[in-house]
Amino acid sequence: MNKLISLKKLSKIVNGILIGGNNIKILHYSINSKKIKKNCMFIAIHGKKLDGHFFINEAIKNGALAILVEKFVNVNIAQIIVFDTILALGKIGLWKRTKFNNNPVIGITGSSGKTSVKEMTISILKKKYKVIFTKKNMNNHIGIPLTLLDFTNKYQCAVIEIGGNQINDITYTSSLVKPNIALINNISESHLQGFKSLKNIIKCKSNIFNYLTNQGTAIVNYDDNNQKKILKKLINNCNILTFSLYNKKTDFFTKNIKILPNKIRFILISPIGEILIRLFLIGGGIHNISNALASAALSFSIGCSLDEIANGLKYFRSIQGRMYPIIIDNNKLLINDTYNANPNSVNIAINILKNFKGTKILVIGDMLELGKYTLFYHKKIKNLILQTNIDYIFSFGKYSKYITENNINAQHFLNKKTLINKLFLIIKKLKNYTILFKGSRNNKMEILIDILLEKLKCY
Repeated sequence: MNKLISLKKLSKIVNGILIGGNNIKILHYSINSKKIKKNCMFIAIHGKKLDGHFFINEAIKNGALAILVEKFVNVNIAQIIVFDTILALGKIGLWKRTKFNNNPVIGITGSSGKTSVKEMTISILKKKYKVIFTKKNMNNHIGIPLTLLDFTNKYQCAVIEIGGNQINDITYTSSLVKPNIALINNISESHLQGFKSLKNIIKCKSNIFNYLTNQGTAIVNYDDNNQKKILKKLINNCNILTFSLYNKKTDFFTKNIKILPNKIRFILISPIGEILIRLFLIGGGIHNISNALASAALSFSIGCSLDEIANGLKYFRSIQGRMYPIIIDNNKLLINDTYNANPNSVNIAINILKNFKGTKILVIGDMLELGKYTLFYHKKIKNLILQTNIDYIFSFGKYSKYITENNINAQHFLNKKTLINKLFLIIKKLKNYTILFKGSRNNKMEILIDILLEKLKCY
């Protein structure tokens, strides 16, 4: 079980000043003043939108034994004062990681698909091990340390998703995670506003391998040309496993791929033999096979058999917001891919949509955080769409108008309800359609889905 730690020891770990409570011991930590457990310390995070220091009294009222703060607070419980509570949170997370030394920790990063790989891997591992993993979107400099704080000896392994949108993000969080096994799922143009260039993205993503523990294993996507440059630097520094859809010189590859409307079948070839893999995913998509190969390599690295890998993947299902199917009726389908968008993931989504039967409709929002490349990539997506058989394209947002311009099948909207009203008028006459919703997180494209579902319910 988790062990209590004294405030005196905690103050040394975070290099802070302890005021009162020398003998108080802490078991749990929270950055949410409403969620305070027994023997809990409240950490007052000073974020971009909210300052946790304003919620200290509420945390105390809810039972906090101590607080971690950036300035002295006149309260009647113990406090540790530090220069930066976010960095202090990271230090405590790193301390918890060092106590987890005997158990494997998997670190997953990449420009797209990392959450799917994480969930596929968990689907495999949870049938054999007690697994701790990053939940929802807790893959940043705050979410990852919070996950590390929950590391206890009741878990046998960990799967940590490592995200980043600017240059030092992955270096920092990887230094806390210190994975035994690390994967870069793929590298493409994303978060260019923060990373500035693809060259920087390659460099920053590859930094995950710098924090591999001794005898660590690097998993490399051999279909990704950007990773082949990294592979040369890894030789002699760690164990290496490679995967590819078709390259037979890699450790994990495939044969006999069959993509059907609601499932995928292929033979997985591995260092320990071959096995039939079934994925039950509406819409298929070759990227799902690549994700499955990555999860197979990760699971193999900590001792899973081929039968365990195949069984785990058989029970994997689409994740909410990531090519998530919503069945309206026979031959009537919505696909919720609204969690995020970058040029590569939009490209994948379009290539999946164009293979559906019936009327194909794309509802697309802005691709954000592309900096000076914003217009370039929106126009590139427009050109891609012009080469497809997609029947209708509706766009919403500041930049997505560049996707729909000069296309007789496309229309840009300034109002969400107007867009849905037009969409509804079209689909209520159709017997067979697929609508794909896609956009970056801040577009909140899922609201469009909610509005449409409500109209369909009333129809």
